Amino acid sequence: MDTAGTAPDRASPAPVPEGPLHGNGRSKGRFRLGNRPPLTGIRAFLIVVILAYHSNFRAFPGVWVAVQVFFVLSGFLITAGLAVESDRTGHISLRTFYARRAARLLPPLALTVALIAIYAGVVHVADAGSRVWGDIAATVFYYADYRQALGHSPFFGFLAQTWSLSVEEQFYLVWSILMAVAVIAHRRRFAYALGAAGFLASTASRLWIVLGATHFDHAVFSRVYYAFDTRADALFLGSLLGLAAADGRLDGWGVRPRRMAAGSALVSVAVIVWAAFEVPLWTRVLALWWFPIGSVAAGLVIVHFIVNPAGISSRAVGTGVLVYFGNLSYTLYLVHWPIYLAIAPSETHWGYWPTEIARLTVSIAIASASWFALERPLARWRRRALDRTASA
Repeated sequence: MDTAGTAPDRASPAPVPEGPLHGNGRSKGRFRLGNRPPLTGIRAFLIVVILAYHSNFRAFPGVWVAVQVFFVLSGFLITAGLAVESDRTGHISLRTFYARRAARLLPPLALTVALIAIYAGVVHVADAGSRVWGDIAATVFYYADYRQALGHSPFFGFLAQTWSLSVEEQFYLVWSILMAVAVIAHRRRFAYALGAAGFLASTASRLWIVLGATHFDHAVFSRVYYAFDTRADALFLGSLLGLAAADGRLDGWGVRPRRMAAGSALVSVAVIVWAAFEVPLWTRVLALWWFPIGSVAAGLVIVHFIVNPAGISSRAVGTGVLVYFGNLSYTLYLVHWPIYLAIAPSETHWGYWPTEIARLTVSIAIASASWFALERPLARWRRRALDRTASA
């Protein structure tokens, strides 16, 4: 789960005429993400669900829904950014896009890998060849999703959580190229068609595997839960929302449509919370029905935050403390699991709460240090260097 597709730290400019990717003959204002605190603050809630589940594997048995929201949000942010670039410059620079992604994703990942390597060099780790070094290789080269899906991952690997990062990285690779093709064709409708095709293909892959299985067991669920081809539908749904936003379809809504969006988002939040408590992993109904339900609910929440940026809920979710932990969520996601394994009750012989306090303290301290020492300075460099290169 790459939570790093954050909105730029700049305010949105006034609308300007449509860019060159528009091929529908209509004049649209130029959408810009700007500074959207709710889209960052929502991640604080999602990472709490994941941290709580991994603490004992009983809290929030429907932890999958947090990952689903992350997927839809990532697809939305990445696509909106690519579409805005194409409208502004007339092309998509894949080199700049990959450089921007690398500058955001790789430093916290390198920090996590270095810390795990140091730990494994000092402390004896059982089956380190697979649980440490095998996991590091799968993470760095972004094939951890299929390693998990095909049953090749070790039990309690130190980077087991990075399967979702592999799903998103593979999506970035595929979708950025497809978006560049749509720019060359000068047809926004082609981008919509490609996004819809990706959504349908991923959904069909998951249904084909589940419905075609003689027995729905742990192996079948792992195949559809962890792999890119069966989970990318959430990312492609987010990409369709990103295209709609870039086309101005989420701008200028009247009072009644905005109220309807708020009501839909409220129902969606209720569905997401209910699923987090009541829809556990490893079930057939989850693979068949709840994945798409979770994606749609996530999409409706995102739409609400875009069309009601000054609403009460947007202001509440966009408060400073939530935005701060939302900014930390990517690194927290990376570092928390190896820390949970290192500070395990079997090793410390502490009770649940002393163990959790120690785990969270170390995880937040490392994520905060990474944010202030690595990620924020690199974000400023990205804005100065890479964004200027894309504009040129």
